[in-house]
Amino acid sequence: MIEMDYRNVSCGGDPFNFLMSSIKSIQIEIEPSDTVKVMLIKDKFPYDNKTFEKIVNYCKLSIVDICRENNEIYLLLRK
Repeated sequence: MIEMDYRNVSCGGDPFNFLMSSIKSIQIEIEPSDTVKVMLIKDKFPYDNKTFEKIVNYCKLSIVDICRENNEIYLLLRK
């Protein structure tokens, strides 16, 4: 499993656009057999599951699972 840790990222721009471009780059880099775990902080990315699903689907990936633990969000993605 590939892990992408965006929990401590500091971006000066819009977090939605940052997440969109980050997930798009994941889609370009991974193979169809790869599973990617994207780690986020809820305070920086305060979106509901439906928003995450739309972003991931737009980037031509699929969500295996969305886990929420304390203030952290884990997205498991596949191509």
